[in-house]
Amino acid sequence: MTKKKKIIIAAVAVVLIAGGLKVALGSRQTEPTGTPVTTGTVVRQDLEEVLKQKATLEGTESAEVASKLHYEVKQVLVKEGDKVTKGQLLAVLDSGDIQDQIAQTKGDIQLLEYQQQETLAERQRQIDNALMEKENAAKDYKDKQDLFAIGAASQAEVDAAKDALDKAQRALDDIPNENGKAVLTSSEKQTKANAQQKASIQSSTLSDCQIRSAISGTVTRVNTTVGRFADESEDNKPMFVIENLETLQMKVLVSENDIDRVQVGQEVEISADVLGKETVQGVVERISPTGEAKSSTSSERVIPVYIKVKEENEKLIAGINANATIKIASAKDALVVPLEALAELEDGTTAVYTVTDAGTVHIVPVTLGLETDLQAEIKSDEIKEGQTIILNPGAAMTEGMAVTVQ
Repeated sequence: MTKKKKIIIAAVAVVLIAGGLKVALGSRQTEPTGTPVTTGTVVRQDLEEVLKQKATLEGTESAEVASKLHYEVKQVLVKEGDKVTKGQLLAVLDSGDIQDQIAQTKGDIQLLEYQQQETLAERQRQIDNALMEKENAAKDYKDKQDLFAIGAASQAEVDAAKDALDKAQRALDDIPNENGKAVLTSSEKQTKANAQQKASIQSSTLSDCQIRSAISGTVTRVNTTVGRFADESEDNKPMFVIENLETLQMKVLVSENDIDRVQVGQEVEISADVLGKETVQGVVERISPTGEAKSSTSSERVIPVYIKVKEENEKLIAGINANATIKIASAKDALVVPLEALAELEDGTTAVYTVTDAGTVHIVPVTLGLETDLQAEIKSDEIKEGQTIILNPGAAMTEGMAVTVQ
């Protein structure tokens, strides 16, 4: 019979009957004649299966505010413990350099746009001339064809007119246009797009010089000071950490061997050193859909489980260690025996061996209920509270065998 790894909270401790040599009947002393056995007693109690985990308390929502800009911090507007709202300004960076760059790029774009407008205007004049040349060449070609038809022009004159028309068409095609309207070349368009993209990036950088909170919550860490570079905060930590501390949670890592016993909605009892003997109630709120390595040196996989703290307690704060007791299952007012009292019969049935008033063995098949590391709930019409049961019964022990309780 395999023992599962479980932790038990029992309302009543298992009562083991230890004693000297005695006879099951009365107080009359006789010499022991049966096989010596160690016994326990069937007790009635509440039985609970739990899974204990440790983790750090944290806010239900957390945001690390960092910056990749190598600009000096000009102002820090919050301190640890301050409550902030989403989008609130936390710090301001020195933006002098980027503002100069934006001004330069803006001027460059204005000059480029002026130059391209001039290019388009000149190009349109060339197109208009080319269209006129083409129109004249086309008329001359038609005239030559008409004259050739009545013998008033030679084939050479017709061919020359056709060549002139083709030349006019090529001249028009060499000028960037769409249906006779001047347009920029692909290269010219790309030059303008690059300048506009540069301006957009610089504008975004200027906006990033204002460090804002990504969420509403409490400032729990400030790792920067005025004069430091934004991308070189203390110990390379984020400039600010913002957490929603209105509701706390624990992220516990449950072994892959135990995760099948954990379900969303299970009650959790939470304790911590700061609470002393007090506890607060929590609930399993979410189970990660994927596992991860327990550590870089372990092949064991664990699954993150998120426990929400349901009760407020001013002693509990984010960042402290806490213990979570997840209530897996429970049995109220159950008949309970030590695991050592359980035996498996040849047909696979589970049984307990009781000691009769006559000092003999009586084998009682039972149905198992809740089972923990040390105890098990049993169900049988023949078993009553207070009955004597044999611990670790041997394979040679049979029904009716005489035993002596040690």
